[in-house]
Amino acid sequence: MGKEELVVMFSGQRMPRNGDQYFPFRQDSDFFYLTGIEQPDSILVLNKSDAFLFITEPSGQVALWEGQQLDAEKARGISGIENIRWLGEFEKITEKLLQTHHTICFNLPEKIPSGKPPSRDALYLEEFTKTHPFHRIRSLRPRMKKLRLKKEPEELEHIRGAIGITHQAFNRVLQILKPGIKEKTIEAEITHQLIISGAQGFAFDPIMASGNNATTLHYTANSAICKNEDLLLMDFGAEYRNYAADITRTIPVSGKYTPRQKECYQAVLEVMNELMDEIKPGTTIAQLQQQVARALSQKHQQLGLYTTSDVKEEENRWKKYFPHGVSHFMGLDVHDYGDKNTVLEKGMVISWEPGLYIPEEDIGIRIEDDILVDDKPVNLSGDIPKDPGQIESLMQEKATT
Repeated sequence: MGKEELVVMFSGQRMPRNGDQYFPFRQDSDFFYLTGIEQPDSILVLNKSDAFLFITEPSGQVALWEGQQLDAEKARGISGIENIRWLGEFEKITEKLLQTHHTICFNLPEKIPSGKPPSRDALYLEEFTKTHPFHRIRSLRPRMKKLRLKKEPEELEHIRGAIGITHQAFNRVLQILKPGIKEKTIEAEITHQLIISGAQGFAFDPIMASGNNATTLHYTANSAICKNEDLLLMDFGAEYRNYAADITRTIPVSGKYTPRQKECYQAVLEVMNELMDEIKPGTTIAQLQQQVARALSQKHQQLGLYTTSDVKEEENRWKKYFPHGVSHFMGLDVHDYGDKNTVLEKGMVISWEPGLYIPEEDIGIRIEDDILVDDKPVNLSGDIPKDPGQIESLMQEKATT
């Protein structure tokens, strides 16, 4: 940060649900990254040499109804910030700092999207530009992106924790899955396992897609009944200490893949395994996408989905059967900072998820792992079964016990 730069960052806010009820609170990821504070109505003010954390002054009445709030000592211990102040002091202290800081950095994208409810940062910026027209405004996001892309050892520990809990939930499904079970029942069983294992819940809306539902990429209704010859595509992940797992497995409801299902499944798994070593420093997700698309196109032709002459007529024919990206960045957000042209570096974590979708055959297959970028990629979720023979064996064990 420059000597004249001042950061003003707001915490997340409680979101109204209906009446006097609120959705469960989840802290803004950037605010949590810099402070560790999980309480709403908090503000971070930061310059090159100092930091102030403003929190709600504890109230006995609030404690009676909602539980204990952070006091200065607890906030200091969590955040490592010495200057803990009450929210009522924010304007006075900030105005004094603004006399010597002429560039203000807000935690907003460089172009604020329209159509979304404005954050406290956006509302404050709108008022600030009216009252302080001669101050320069900068976005903090480029620097937050650079910080959050590469994971610290503690962050990797939490991601591994999220993956471990997700693994437990997957094992639970192998025990209870059978023809006639509702997709919503599977979601309920997973929810139960996540909570008792110490997760905050799901990192994103879970997908429990059986049969043709699996050909809808973001199917989250989870309202159908699993039939005997269906495949069940499960895309879910635990959120643990605010860090996300994102795992997909596709398993047979009956406990055994049909020959055609196994043929298609094996094609996806082979591409996944054969190209995983291409995840390395210096490449990009865009380059990985091209490699996966070429490999899947060959598999599509081997599976009889189209011919070489079809490819000559329509180069991107593969998109009909693989219409999504093969990877995204992960961390505090399941779709974390970083895009398809971000150059991979050691310490970054990405998903790895080739797929195959054939609606006319009621086949939707996706296999997804979470990968730590290193000289040789580290599959953080490699212990979660994805070999079709192993999955069938585990499901048969369930059937005989």
